[in-house]
Amino acid sequence: MLPIVLVAVAAVSVKLSTVQSISATIAGCGGAFLLSQLARDAGKKGEKALFERWGGMPSVAILRHRDSRLDTITKARYHKNLTKLVQGVKAPTAAEEEANPSSSDQTYTAWSTYLRVATRDTKKYPLVFKELVNYGYRRNLWGLRRMGTITSACASGIGGLWLYLQYTRTGSISQELLGACMVSLLFLSLWAFRFSSDWVRIPADAYAERLVEAIDTIDAKPSKANKAAAR
Repeated sequence: MLPIVLVAVAAVSVKLSTVQSISATIAGCGGAFLLSQLARDAGKKGEKALFERWGGMPSVAILRHRDSRLDTITKARYHKNLTKLVQGVKAPTAAEEEANPSSSDQTYTAWSTYLRVATRDTKKYPLVFKELVNYGYRRNLWGLRRMGTITSACASGIGGLWLYLQYTRTGSISQELLGACMVSLLFLSLWAFRFSSDWVRIPADAYAERLVEAIDTIDAKPSKANKAAAR
C-alpha cells in the first residue's frame, strides 16, 4: 500500500499529520492485524505451489538420500537418531527410496512433523525459530506478489500521469510527487524481480537445515511430538 499512499499524499498535498492520524486509527482498530492475516492467507494458499516447484517441502526433502545438502555421514547419523526419536518408523535405505520415493517420503514427513513439534521451544531452539520467521515473512510477501505488483504499477502510472499534467499546466513538477513515483517504481521492480519463489526458498532451506541440526540435541524420551509424528 505504500506506493499508493505516497503518491496520494504528494499529489493532493495532504498534510502528513492527517495521514498519520488516519493510519493510527486504522491500526488501533485492528487494521494491521487484519492485513497480517490476509498476508498469511495469501502465503499459505500459495505454499503448495512452492513445494511442488521445489520438489517437496524442504524439511522433508533434506532427509532424502538423493538430496545433496547434507553429507552422507551426517545424514546417516540423523536417520539413525530419528528412528530412535520416532518409534515404529524404519529409516528407508537409498535403494528403497529409489524404488518407492513416495513411501520413503511418508517416513521423512513423519520425521519432519516430529521435529517441527519438538523444536517449538523458541528459547531452546532460537535459530530454528529465527529461520521460521524469515521463511514465513518471505512466503507471505510472495503470496501478495500479484496485489503488490498491481498497486505499485497503478501508483507509478497515476503518479506519472499527474506529473505530466502538472508540467503541461505549470511548466514545473512537484519534487515530492516525483520522489513518490520513484519509490513506486522501486517497489514495482522489487515485486517483479526480487520477491520470487527463489527468494522464498533461501530461508526455507535454511529453516530445514536448522531443523535437522536439532536432531542431535532432542531428548529421545517419549513426548507429545513423538505421538504427533506417529499419528
